[in-house]
Amino acid sequence: MTDSKPTEDRDDMEQEKWYDRTRYQILLFAVGIALFGLVLGLALDWYIDPQTSTQKKDLVQALGLITAGVAGAVGIFFTWRGQERNQRNTQEQFRLTRQSQQQNQQSTQAQLENAQEELRLTRQGQITERFTRAIDQLGSEKLEIRLGGIYALERIDKESPERAYHGTVMEVLTAYVRENSRWEPEEPSTSTTASNEGVEQDKGGEQDAQPTLRGLPTDILAILDVLIRREEERVPEEHRVILDLREADLQGANLQEADLQGANLQGANLHKANLQGANLQEASLSTANLQEAFLHKANLHKAILQRAFLREAIFRNADLQGADLKWADLQEADLQGARLYRANLQGTDLRDADLRGASGIRGVDIEWTIGSNETQLPETLNRPKHWSESREE
Repeated sequence: MTDSKPTEDRDDMEQEKWYDRTRYQILLFAVGIALFGLVLGLALDWYIDPQTSTQKKDLVQALGLITAGVAGAVGIFFTWRGQERNQRNTQEQFRLTRQSQQQNQQSTQAQLENAQEELRLTRQGQITERFTRAIDQLGSEKLEIRLGGIYALERIDKESPERAYHGTVMEVLTAYVRENSRWEPEEPSTSTTASNEGVEQDKGGEQDAQPTLRGLPTDILAILDVLIRREEERVPEEHRVILDLREADLQGANLQEADLQGANLQGANLHKANLQGANLQEASLSTANLQEAFLHKANLHKAILQRAFLREAIFRNADLQGADLKWADLQEADLQGARLYRANLQGTDLRDADLRGASGIRGVDIEWTIGSNETQLPETLNRPKHWSESREE
């Protein structure tokens, strides 16, 4: 803060000067009144020339009254001048005091800003150090240390100023999932593949042995929980990121009501995953394995599901409006009550699928699909003729 001692010294000097001027003015006033009374008395005495004691007494009384009146008038004048001077001094003192306060406020504000900047830099350094340590923990061979690193990254994401680390943390965690749960899908012997290649396969050949469902590793499950809790709506737009889980093995994962909008899940294994109520709007699921996945009331608006393996998946009351299901395998899938407005069903395998109550689907939409007599359609649709024909026909 600004040192106030020079201001106090300056005020003392001004006060001392004022006292000196006041004493001088009082002395000058007294001498002036005395001289005025003397000169006036001599003038009146010469002019009136009193002869008797009564006349002299009246002269003295008149002289006293005149002198007192003049002294009072002069006193009033000097009092007015003094008050005016005091007022100016008070205003000047107020101005100086206000100026000093403003300087003090500016100095305090500058110090506060410097302190805040130092605090920000200190906090930034601490977060950077914590982030580096958490990354090191992810590479540990011990599960408990890896879990500590995962949850440390989650805290860094939520404690960083304006969620500045959100995008970086999400990219690190999704990269960990991709690299540590990558799966190599076997060549599907599905009707879709056979249709594309013009190869005849019987029903038994299409139902080759399915992969055994196994539990996900604990660290992968922990990361999925973090992804579900990430509160994307509270993250500033510039720090948001699209989740990249390409070819990740997420079979049996519980992603109920997860926000996966726009996520890249191409080639991911979501066999028997629980995606009830999940937001998969505009997500990319091309060639993904969603066999027996539970997608009840899921939002798949404009999702990309080209060549996805959706056999026996449950899409009841799901939003598939504008979804791209080209060449997808929906054999035995449950699509009851699903919304399919403007969905692309070209080449989609709907054999044994249940589409009862589905809305937005037209006859022209299923004209170029693969179906069977067991496929159940909405009451407003007629079964395409070629569904009942043999492959040769």
